[in-house]
Amino acid sequence: MKPIRFLILVAVVALFAACATVTPNELISARAAYETAAAGPAAQLVPADLHKAQVALELAERSFQENSDSYITRDLAYVAQRKAELAEALAVAAADKIKKAEAEAALQREQAAVVVRTRQDLADSEARTAAALAELARLAAVKQEARGLVITLSGSVLFESAQWTLLPSAQVKLDQVAKALLAVGNRDLIIEGHTDSQGSDQYNQVLSQHRADAVRDYLVQRGYPANRIQARGMGEGHPIADNRSPEGRANNRRVEIIIAPETHPSN
Repeated sequence: MKPIRFLILVAVVALFAACATVTPNELISARAAYETAAAGPAAQLVPADLHKAQVALELAERSFQENSDSYITRDLAYVAQRKAELAEALAVAAADKIKKAEAEAALQREQAAVVVRTRQDLADSEARTAAALAELARLAAVKQEARGLVITLSGSVLFESAQWTLLPSAQVKLDQVAKALLAVGNRDLIIEGHTDSQGSDQYNQVLSQHRADAVRDYLVQRGYPANRIQARGMGEGHPIADNRSPEGRANNRRVEIIIAPETHPSN
């Protein structure tokens, strides 16, 4: 018997029974408990348990019709009430279990999506970095050292002799360098200015610092984070060629941009 039709039958029986005699409180409670259980998710989630409650209530109703004042009716009604309450509790637990399973499945799907997006983002980042490094290698001399990736720009391309104001052609070159550096990502940079051995140590130290500052300031103007760039004047103390020849001195007059190695947090 379907729960709705059964409830209608119970109501009809109760109506006629009320005219003849007083309904025991146990049976009234059993009817209410079954009605609550049948109106909830028990019919879909725990139909077998709800059916047991229905059968128990039918027995109590039959006993009430046969002997309204019997203690057996009250006992049967008590059993029916408990079975209806059990069916409702089991339905609630089943619904909670389903919700939990759905939430866990949704979380797993989201985590899987995050992994896919992270891998794709990493692959895209690596591709952009590779392209940017290739562009830097096209623009200047690039060498990997223990201190990082060193980009060497000739001083004669950037400045006039004994000056630290960037030449117009240097600005074009640095525009391209800045674009490539930004594509690599926000990495710490060190700008080092170097001179040849002509002039005093003090003069060369000041000149090299001004030149490093000029390159740093220009990169900042082009959008590189100022807090991630240091400028250092190295003077004449780190030659890469022989200062006794014009060619050697030209090579020593340089600005180096060092991209610091990328650091990863420890586990």
